[in-house]
Amino acid sequence: MASIKRHYTLRLVAALVSVMLAYTLALYLLYTGDRRLVISAVVLMVATVVWLWRTLRYPLRLMSHFLRALRGRDLMMRFTETKDPLLGQASNDMNEILKTYRDETHELEQSKRYYDRVLRVMTHELRNSVAPIVSLTADLLSRPNEYDNERTHECLTIINEQAEGIRAFLASYDLLTQMADPKCEHIVVSEFFAKLRRLLHNEKGHCLLELNAPTGMRLYADPSMMTLMLINLIRNAAQALEGTDEAFIEVRATTIEGKPYITVTDNGPGIPEHRMEHIFDPFYSTKKSGSGIGLALARQIMKAHGGTITAYSRPGVRTTFALDFGGRR
Repeated sequence: MASIKRHYTLRLVAALVSVMLAYTLALYLLYTGDRRLVISAVVLMVATVVWLWRTLRYPLRLMSHFLRALRGRDLMMRFTETKDPLLGQASNDMNEILKTYRDETHELEQSKRYYDRVLRVMTHELRNSVAPIVSLTADLLSRPNEYDNERTHECLTIINEQAEGIRAFLASYDLLTQMADPKCEHIVVSEFFAKLRRLLHNEKGHCLLELNAPTGMRLYADPSMMTLMLINLIRNAAQALEGTDEAFIEVRATTIEGKPYITVTDNGPGIPEHRMEHIFDPFYSTKKSGSGIGLALARQIMKAHGGTITAYSRPGVRTTFALDFGGRR
């Protein structure tokens, strides 16, 4: 099998030449009248035809295995690479198709799990917000005479707050799901960081902030989205640092192997390991008053830019959010 893959073209040519030679020999011997040699030549010709047929069937068997892998979702299947002129490109193409199929299937499964979690969170939040509204309105309808103006106003205030909470919740969800395409431009990172510092001048914890970028480093991105994302990350870090001695927040831009990176690091209490896998989920927050959309929004922004955001945390030492822009410069 491996020999066929390495030398398929040579075997195919040899099989074709053998069939032609055997056919020519059989015709020649037929004219000479030697029956025993004719029979031998015919047997030889049949053998070479069978050899040619088996050689021609090999790519068909590969294609059959390929189709079975797709139908059976055998996403780990891989065809051995070969330098053969005929089979090499076919094997590479099939491997590329399988890889694309595997990546798309994985992305679809991730999206399904993502939206399943979003749906569960939305159901939970909406149920909790609607329950007091249903309870209060039902009581108002069943016992209207027992409510004076003050008590009615109090109930309406609670209902309004709950309704406003639902509105804000749905607005947050809309922000995550209806994000516009980024309007990218070349950003001089050091100048962008200087503007970011001015924007954060009146923010709590701005004095802890250190921004570092190599002179002349450029990034191809949407400035508004980058500003929104980094302000969210820096605010999260500042909130986490409350009560921390010698606290610091460092935002550093760098280039590694041609790829631009930005990291946001703080030395706060960190993120427990059991929470790390959920921190980018919409509406998941480690803070009681948190909205749970900051990190989810950051992930959406990085995805829109063709990049990724990754979190690393050593509780009590430091926490870093790394923004990988996937080669955008």
